[in-house]
Amino acid sequence: MTSGCVGLAALLWSGAAAAQDPYGPGMSPSVGGPPPTSGGSSSSSRTPPPGTPEPHAASGGESLLPPGTEPSLPENPLKLSRRLKLRIGPDTFADDEETGRGSEEETERDFYGLYYQERSGRYQLRAAFPLWFERQKPSLTDPTVTDRASLFGGLYYNRRSAEHADDVLFPLFWNLRDKDSRTTVVGPFVNRRAPGETDDWLAPLYFTGTRPDGGYTIIPPLLTYLNRDRSGGFNLVGPAFCSWEGGPSCDTRTAKDLDLGVAPFYFYGQNELSKYEVIPPLLHYYRYNDKDLSYTNIWGPYYRRHTEERDYFHLLPLYWHIWGKDESHTTLFPFYHYGRKGPRERLFINPLWLHGTGEEGEKTFVTWGYARYRGRTELDMITPFYWGYRDPDIGLDQKLLFPFYYRRTSPRENSFALFPFYGRFHTYGVSRTTWITPLFQHTTSLTGWETNLHPIVYLGRSGNSSHTVVAPFFWDFASPGKRATVGFPLYWRFSDRQEVNQLVGNVYYREKRLSSGLDWEIHLFPLFSYGETPDGHWWNVLYGLAGYTRRGETTKMRTLWIPITLSEGARPSARF
Repeated sequence: MTSGCVGLAALLWSGAAAAQDPYGPGMSPSVGGPPPTSGGSSSSSRTPPPGTPEPHAASGGESLLPPGTEPSLPENPLKLSRRLKLRIGPDTFADDEETGRGSEEETERDFYGLYYQERSGRYQLRAAFPLWFERQKPSLTDPTVTDRASLFGGLYYNRRSAEHADDVLFPLFWNLRDKDSRTTVVGPFVNRRAPGETDDWLAPLYFTGTRPDGGYTIIPPLLTYLNRDRSGGFNLVGPAFCSWEGGPSCDTRTAKDLDLGVAPFYFYGQNELSKYEVIPPLLHYYRYNDKDLSYTNIWGPYYRRHTEERDYFHLLPLYWHIWGKDESHTTLFPFYHYGRKGPRERLFINPLWLHGTGEEGEKTFVTWGYARYRGRTELDMITPFYWGYRDPDIGLDQKLLFPFYYRRTSPRENSFALFPFYGRFHTYGVSRTTWITPLFQHTTSLTGWETNLHPIVYLGRSGNSSHTVVAPFFWDFASPGKRATVGFPLYWRFSDRQEVNQLVGNVYYREKRLSSGLDWEIHLFPLFSYGETPDGHWWNVLYGLAGYTRRGETTKMRTLWIPITLSEGARPSARF
């Protein structure tokens, strides 16, 4: 019975494992079986018979299989190769392997009520249910030594073999030994010893252990966690922590990368290139970079920074000082600022005025209500009344006397405005615009002209398009191939190259050009309608009170809105 269960389990496991592995010989979903032999190759290279579908990359082509390549199962789909078996491994522990069992013919089984005994070769199982169970077999590593496991009353377990010496008094005492290790559990106490490894626990208060390259200690009541290995470690004791790499312990002298602190009061870190320190209660921050020898040091309002290009010293927010090679900048807020850079650049600021000199000698002066700039360009400002700007390089001169006078002249334009009565804006050879009061505007340009009397009259042309508007009564917009005209409210006309729609009072006219001729109609709302098509005509009185329609050979009439067919054209079947 036992061998049958084992065989069934092996069969099920083999099938599941074969379905999981895509790499076994002949087991890949893309391979229908073992690799084809030379004979199979020659048959597959034969010319297909006429009419055989040809596989191609078009839609649905992938569903066409050439003859002889249909998927098929291996001859034994549950058979596993040796390499596959080694990769999957067994589903039992090596200690659980039944050794010494003989064949099924050699197996003897005896039942005496609650007593059961089984003997097979050197394997023996005895049980006096539910008080006693015992199994004997040869030891796995030394068959001359008996491997005996006994269970007494479901509480005490005892095992002796060449590999194990185990005693368990459930659930109070556990003592498990093998050749190299021992584990003892007495209630909450755990003691384990193995080559290079130790574990001592008093759950849930204390846990500690060692490994060849480190160890750990956990004390939950004290919020303590200590762990280290070959590459580094992490220590946590209440709010204090330390994380490091590249050393045996949390030591700033040996660790390559280290972060430590006591949250939220103190934080420190360093690596091969930089280090930092943060003390939030003292508003302190420090950072040093060994690559460029730069640092930043902050203590409350004190700020000190050093880089390769500049140094900074501030007493925030009143005193600011920056200096570097051939430059210096000092601010005593809000009273004073002075800065210099190079042989010519200067900047001086106080509550009354600003005076600056640029790198090219340009000068800026600003005081309350007045500003002046002299450089490649020139600017004078008496805010908000006067602005004067000049650019000698392009001959530009621009003046604004707010809000009445504006003038701008240059080799390419001449603009003048006397608000709000007159304005002239002329871009030589491009456009000219004249304003007389804000209401009248006339513009001419390279593409057309425009005359407006805001907000009533708008006339103009741009290229082949034009517009005429006398608001709100007349609107006309024309362009090549299209025109819209409205004489509000009586006249409406919209036309393009194919169709015309026109409404004059209660008379509506529509015409449309078709490939077979002209289709047009006219309506005198609501009395009479008349229309012609390329193959006939029609008319209606009061939309069908009386009417007549002819379309080809078909004629109809309407009386009291009821259509009556007078004649029909010959059906296609009757013509032939």
